[in-house]
Amino acid sequence: MQGIDYTAGSIHRLLFRTAVPMLLASLVNVITQLANVFFMGHTSQSVLYVLSLYIPVSFVMIAIIEAMQLSVQVAVARSRAGGSRAFTQLFLHMMGSAMLLAILTGGIVMLLTPVLSWFYRVPADIGPVFTLYVGGMMAVSIPAVLAAVSSAALRGLGRAQAASWSSVGMAMLNIALVYTFVSIFGLDLKGIIYANLITSTLSLAISLLILFIRKEMVFERFAFAQKHLVSLRHVGIPVFISYCMIFLSTFFFNKIVSHFGEGAVAGFGVGYRIQTMAILPGIVIGSAIGIIINHNLQSPHRPRAYASYRQGLLQSFALYAIIAIAVWIWRDPLTAFLIEDVATRAEAARYLSIVALSYIGMGPMMTTLLTMEQSGRGYQAILLNAVYFLIIIALGWGLTRAFNEVIYFYGVIAGMNVIGMSFFLPFMRMLKREYVEPSGDKDIAAGGEATLPNKGYSTQT
Repeated sequence: MQGIDYTAGSIHRLLFRTAVPMLLASLVNVITQLANVFFMGHTSQSVLYVLSLYIPVSFVMIAIIEAMQLSVQVAVARSRAGGSRAFTQLFLHMMGSAMLLAILTGGIVMLLTPVLSWFYRVPADIGPVFTLYVGGMMAVSIPAVLAAVSSAALRGLGRAQAASWSSVGMAMLNIALVYTFVSIFGLDLKGIIYANLITSTLSLAISLLILFIRKEMVFERFAFAQKHLVSLRHVGIPVFISYCMIFLSTFFFNKIVSHFGEGAVAGFGVGYRIQTMAILPGIVIGSAIGIIINHNLQSPHRPRAYASYRQGLLQSFALYAIIAIAVWIWRDPLTAFLIEDVATRAEAARYLSIVALSYIGMGPMMTTLLTMEQSGRGYQAILLNAVYFLIIIALGWGLTRAFNEVIYFYGVIAGMNVIGMSFFLPFMRMLKREYVEPSGDKDIAAGGEATLPNKGYSTQT
């Protein structure tokens, strides 16, 4: 976003110019996810069942990927003046930390897979497939984490275009490989593992090659220095906690739905994936607002920080009115396109029929949470997320067990998406007091420029 002056001009236009490129870049991973669902949806219900059970597990590794890449992006951007030697030392520290975390986390998940099978009451004939898929995806996550770190380093160095083109190319290759392995060779879930292994390894190799060709990296003797890991504590930990919360929530979501059989789990999994993709515009708008806020923290421009949230929220409401209605109207054709099994398709459509209209509240809620994270209020956002998920789990569990109907769980999700809008006005008033009303110069907790986290959109999901 270099070259854009965020302290002057139309805020509406700035939001548009900032959010649209982010949205287009993130759509690459969304298309990859839709392609994977489509290919798996034309195999069998048991394959979709395993894929749905894996959703919460995937967020464990995504937590590491997002925490590491955001930390690297910020650390590299702030230390560019140090030259190639300083960057090389920082990069080696981050790559080493990422590898250790990936191996340790993946190993723990593999060891706990039998417990997950017992917790979800996975049928005996599907248990080995689930164990194999989880183990394979955890192994593949190691090069995926390293690839994310190297790509984030490129963005931090100002080579975002190279990182973006690499991401687009790998996404297209991933779709082609999944099609080849699944639809032609009939490898089902193994096809996703092989495709992710190939694309992650290639992405890592390309990023490293660019770093060496551009002479950003040099051959340097490694010397441990704790200062290179500071950003992991200040930047990575809040992001990691956020994704761990998503893991815990989806973990119990699947448990609630598993009470109603494989078809319910498979259908809910597809519907929830569609919902995860639907929140992307809200995340992007929130990130764009965060960037504008962090460029307008000086006294003469502080009212623009407040105005950026107010206008961004209105844009989010308008956009999600369209998204919610479109998904609700087209839920049957959409699920029919993605899923071949009739029962699974019906369950996914039923989920969307209850929840889709509530996206009018969910989208702006995500916009607000992302604005909070990017403006130094990350732990407040975590608290709100925790309350949101805890209420859904508690009420959903209680109502489904009391009435033995999964639709009560879907209704709770929809209700909480609407109730979540209740904190928009208090947050807006807080921003107005801080940025508009005269109160003297204040130090903002989130110093520096906001950086975009690509939340939940990874080819690992």
